Amino acid sequence: MGRDPSHPPLDLLAKEIVSNLQAIELQIKSTKYDVGFWEIIASTSPKFITTPDCVEASGVAILLAQKYDPPVVIFEQINSIHPGMGKKMVGAVMCALMVYPDLFRHIRVNDLSPYLPDGRRWWAHISELYEDYEWRITHDEDVTHVG
Repeated sequence: MGRDPSHPPLDLLAKEIVSNLQAIELQIKSTKYDVGFWEIIASTSPKFITTPDCVEASGVAILLAQKYDPPVVIFEQINSIHPGMGKKMVGAVMCALMVYPDLFRHIRVNDLSPYLPDGRRWWAHISELYEDYEWRITHDEDVTHVG
């Protein structure tokens, strides 16, 4: 998607993310909240299921918070019922971020996934694929994603 000077870069980024998620056959619900905030929910289900413990559908919910200091992409929820789908969903978002590299450098996620055989959690592996970004990965069941 080319840059369009008639639309703010954040809006173009949101459209790029939506397009990338649609390319992996997800249903999308995107909402712009005032200037500087977008929420994008994508799911294999029309119910827009994104809860981590769901066994019905794969999905992801993200918040683009450009007005935060620093601007941050927050992965609010993610789940995958098929091996590799979580990685594809994150990849769709990250590829869009690379098209607009000056908008976000910070990624936040509260990783409550189980420990893998190597003793690390899923997001530790994913963040290594995108080392050019600054990751804040928490593991607290009592903390919201925005905290």
